[in-house]
Amino acid sequence: MSTKQTGTAKLSDSDLAFSSVSELGAALRKKQISSVDLTTLYLDRLEALGPKLGALAHLTRPTALVQASQADKDRQAGKTRGPLHGIPFAVKDVIDVAGLPTRANSPSRAKQAPATADATVVTHLRSAGAIVLGKVHTTEFAYFESVPPTRNPHDTTRTPGGSSAGSAAAVAAGMVPLALGTQTAGSVNRPAAYCGIGAFKPSTRSIGGAGTVPLAPSFDTVGAFGTTAADAALMAAAFASDHLGLAHAAAHASVPQVVVLEDPLIDSLCTLSCQSASSDLAGRLSAAGLRVRTAASPVPFESILAAHRTVLLAELGRHHARAPRDRIAPRLAQDITAGLAIPDREHHEALCTLSHFRNTFWSSFAPDDVLLMPAAPDVAPKGMATGDPRLVIPATALGGAIAGLRCGSDAATSMPLGAMLMAAPGADARLAGFLLSPLGRSLDL
Repeated sequence: MSTKQTGTAKLSDSDLAFSSVSELGAALRKKQISSVDLTTLYLDRLEALGPKLGALAHLTRPTALVQASQADKDRQAGKTRGPLHGIPFAVKDVIDVAGLPTRANSPSRAKQAPATADATVVTHLRSAGAIVLGKVHTTEFAYFESVPPTRNPHDTTRTPGGSSAGSAAAVAAGMVPLALGTQTAGSVNRPAAYCGIGAFKPSTRSIGGAGTVPLAPSFDTVGAFGTTAADAALMAAAFASDHLGLAHAAAHASVPQVVVLEDPLIDSLCTLSCQSASSDLAGRLSAAGLRVRTAASPVPFESILAAHRTVLLAELGRHHARAPRDRIAPRLAQDITAGLAIPDREHHEALCTLSHFRNTFWSSFAPDDVLLMPAAPDVAPKGMATGDPRLVIPATALGGAIAGLRCGSDAATSMPLGAMLMAAPGADARLAGFLLSPLGRSLDL
């Protein structure tokens, strides 16, 4: 095993590959490693493991190394831009990166020309000193099908989840420390749970979608993957709008109240192992000094699912009406047609219903409450289907920030299990502040 040494300490490649962002940042500051070395390490791992796990869509080795060299020069000149300075990341292939095509895993975009500009979120990450390594796979148009060739690093016979399959698998396998994904239904928090890593989805619609292939714009939101939820929150802070306050969340950290959310859908879907892992996590939070209570969802999850489905189909149909039906997945084609058949009046009524649900739901909780629930009903299923999104969808539709947490593993399969912490819409900094606080970091979520 090779080591990197530019100071007095030696760090193995394996240690580096699975290090947190704060650990990598410390190694860079202490000159234990350069950004060029770090970027080369992750590029090599992407090339070596990408084909086996089916995560890699495009690699940008020459330009990534140029960025890394500049990051090192800036650091030496005292121009460090923040916690992501010199840290590499990967981009889900529905998000534009200048010089690379955005194929969205669709034959209909096989001849897509390279993007001429970065998506807004990529631009902000570059300005924070982060380094683009390339693109990772997604389901077609970030929908259910077609699925990419990506496998779960913990068990290659199982799905990594979707639609942000490559993003989650790449972080879980130590191919990148951070990755961008998108969530319209459950496409950030579910893959994070299946792959045993952290995630952070800012408040729904709060992140500008310029340069991102749309699915259903009423829900489409760029999110972040990291080894821990704290890492993902750091990434989100670098691309989020200033009004969310994420960039200064750690400086204003507070201890939230935790509400264990109950709903008949959770009871009917979740395995005993899943429920036990979430219960154990609630116990850990309580033992750490957080106030924990239980409450029923003020709005039935089944009702939220129905309204979300109407809006998603209507907007899918309207935004992809011209997609060539013979060059997209059959399910995608069928649902575009179904969405086009939904009258504007029904679409608008579903949006109003969701607005009412959000008001009813969040008015039932205190401003400093965060809500805890499982992120998926079970471990990642066998095969390539992306898994059941029905627990994440209500959280997405309710509009608040969602942190994806690691919460143990299933005894029978040794596969990871995940949970979610939700905050009210616009309370992103409160949630991120907890994750980034000494208490949050000590819990290693």
